[in-house]
Amino acid sequence: MSHFTKKPVTVIPIPQQLAKYMNIRKIREIESKSGAKVYVKNKNGERPLAHITGDGKQCEAAKTLIKEFIEKSHVIPTIGYTLLEVDILADVNKAKFQFIKFEGICINSSSNNKRVQYSVQLMEETKDDSELDVADLLDQKLEISPSGGGFATSEKLDSCLNEIYSQLSKADPTDSERREVRLNLFFGRELFSNIDKQYFDVNEWTKFRRGGKYFCTSFQQNAPQILEKMSLLEKRFKFKEDEVSEITSEDKGSIAIYFDQDSSRRKLKLHWNDEDRSWKITKYVRNINRIAILDLISGNEAPDCRFLLKTCYDLKVGNKLTEIIDEIQSKSSFKLRDEMWFRVEDFDGKLDKVEIRQTMSKRRFFNGSFQISIATIKQDSDGKLITQQTTSLKNRSWRSVENIDRNLSLHYDEQEISNTICETINFARDIVKVLS
Repeated sequence: MSHFTKKPVTVIPIPQQLAKYMNIRKIREIESKSGAKVYVKNKNGERPLAHITGDGKQCEAAKTLIKEFIEKSHVIPTIGYTLLEVDILADVNKAKFQFIKFEGICINSSSNNKRVQYSVQLMEETKDDSELDVADLLDQKLEISPSGGGFATSEKLDSCLNEIYSQLSKADPTDSERREVRLNLFFGRELFSNIDKQYFDVNEWTKFRRGGKYFCTSFQQNAPQILEKMSLLEKRFKFKEDEVSEITSEDKGSIAIYFDQDSSRRKLKLHWNDEDRSWKITKYVRNINRIAILDLISGNEAPDCRFLLKTCYDLKVGNKLTEIIDEIQSKSSFKLRDEMWFRVEDFDGKLDKVEIRQTMSKRRFFNGSFQISIATIKQDSDGKLITQQTTSLKNRSWRSVENIDRNLSLHYDEQEISNTICETINFARDIVKVLS
């Protein structure tokens, strides 16, 4: 009789498109961290399977590592474009631009990021000895690169939008359980760091690349011009303020709590419950993925624009998270601190890499098709407290797309959504022109 007992095998399916990335190096890494043995069976025509052997603790550790690898790798690549507005230029040949130092605080920069940031400004149009061949410039093929690149002019807007439309099928909320799609457009200022030259022309702009040793970008969602000139927008585009929509921190608007769990970014949305006199979790999502970004740079005092196509997965709120939120509120020390109800230190030992954003005030302006929202957000993260105003533009028909999973009578029409994206971006450009 054998004194050896055959160890049980744990089997985990691997998505076909990720099997090639589960190579020897990755397997050895998982084995080293878990202590288990891993073998990937990948026969043609059959679904790849990861076979795990070891004791219970080792198998569980390897299973967790493989699931984290799948979740982290199974992300739709982001496509992104940064377009310089040239439609308003009298002569593209003469246009000169410069990067000017940004003096404000960018809410999107971590406390460890000490890079100097710059925005783009159109200089006085002067004749240059080496004129650009505009026809060649505007006919050049736009490079499509998920990892960066995508610097072009507004002449290429239609080409970029067509690529973004191709991502819509991947964002289809009816194609995956509890997946949600989010569309939004922000007014603000595109910021650049790691620049290697201060002055440039349109031709040089189209050769810029993002990432690595090249440009890094972030978007400052603050456009004071919108509120300052709202009377002009009300007259030109028939906007009217929704008087009942204004909220303040005393009205207890909403709180977003971001944290890391199982190698993914998660978000809790909290709203005040008058009946229970406490904050309640109203939304819980994971993997907030940006799958398309389109930035339009005005080059002047008017705001820049950023369109975002995002997806996330709706999760059920478990008892643990509810208990954490209730426990924090039950303490005698729970009160407004720096105008915020929850602070990062409240979650020490409970959640990882916490970031809190509380809506302090919000105003909304509507016309027949669009909504402008101007919100003041207070953010607690990276050991600092920042207050910022955000200005967004939404197509009012996007609400039905965002809530499609809650209403089976709604349908997901890619062509219809494509039309609303184009309509909204062009409307935002009209607003920017009015503010220029």
